[in-house]
Amino acid sequence: MEKNIPHGGVQVVLTVSEEGGLDGSKHIQKEHLKADFGYALDSGGSPGQIILKAPGQNSIDVVIHGKTAHAGVAPEEGLNAIVVAGKALAQIKQGRIDEETTANIGIIAGGHATNIVPDRVELKCEARSRDVTKLAAQTEHMKQTFETVAASHGARAEVHIHHAYDPFVLAVDSFAVTLAAKAADSIGLKVALQATGGGSDANFFNNYGVPTAVLGVGMSKVHTTEEYITEQDLYHSGEWVAAIISAAAKKS
Repeated sequence: MEKNIPHGGVQVVLTVSEEGGLDGSKHIQKEHLKADFGYALDSGGSPGQIILKAPGQNSIDVVIHGKTAHAGVAPEEGLNAIVVAGKALAQIKQGRIDEETTANIGIIAGGHATNIVPDRVELKCEARSRDVTKLAAQTEHMKQTFETVAASHGARAEVHIHHAYDPFVLAVDSFAVTLAAKAADSIGLKVALQATGGGSDANFFNNYGVPTAVLGVGMSKVHTTEEYITEQDLYHSGEWVAAIISAAAKKS
């Protein structure tokens, strides 16, 4: 607007709690989304990178129930839930399963004191895949492993699965993708069409019927204490968005 660039209608959506499970986009009132297509500025890779494919995710919450006992007086009377969980984890496929699928054990908590055999341990896990069949298979593998290993040691696994969000795929020749690519090229950015292993608000926006690509903005070392983005990439991202808005106006 400062440069008086011709533009059509532009809707800016600011969501909350993206890292908490895409809660903002999940609970947005869909009727308020008026855009024909959109972009989420939420990916690593240099400006010019366009994400066409992203995974769906299942959250897997597990409670292993064992039996408490005094660890020094009568440990044989107890059933250590943490040990049982460890045996299950040793059998679970995790990390990168294939190019489309990942799994992670993110949180484990249990026990009260070193002199008490712990009778309960809680785990929070996830599975992701850009292929819904693979997502279901990995989720079932994790569930069955926890339940089977627990039962084989006389313990019990309580497994709750929550479907967090669906995957999405945009065609290479879709309007949102070709427009972003043309805009990037017009300002000298190198265009790269990619798939990702990360979820974003675009997962829900696509599910709501608003084709939404994810744009690379230069985020590096994401989810670490060394996460950063360069000043140059911030400027390039802003210039790219302005170029997209300008290109969209010419198409309308």
